[in-house]
Amino acid sequence: MFRITLLCFLLASCSSVVADPAENLPAAPYLSAVAVDLKKVAAEAHLAEPVEVSEPIRANPISSSPWLICLRSGTSEESKRLAYSAFFTTKYVSSRYSVIVDHCEEQVFHPLASPGSAAAQVKGRTTPANRAAGH
Repeated sequence: MFRITLLCFLLASCSSVVADPAENLPAAPYLSAVAVDLKKVAAEAHLAEPVEVSEPIRANPISSSPWLICLRSGTSEESKRLAYSAFFTTKYVSSRYSVIVDHCEEQVFHPLASPGSAAAQVKGRTTPANRAAGH
């Protein structure tokens, strides 16, 4: 009887419930709110104008930052092949050349609007969640 009870406790301890990490995610950054940071990233990466960006997307689960925005130069087809990733939590964290797990090559890009412009404010209201919902 003791062995059965011990076996039940051991099995129960192995089947602990892990909380979904998506529950604690900060909201995706608004493009209008991070446009200044994106301009700085583009300048540091020496991306030629016009700079194009994607909407915020979920970063790879192994990343310490939950959101990323892909950037690239729109000057030529060749420059569009080289993307840069900017990582965000509730604020800008870091940036680097994009790698396969970032999925930047799958994103739809649009011009990076100047901070404070009407285009930046309109684009800044679009998030992955409300885009999927058709808003």
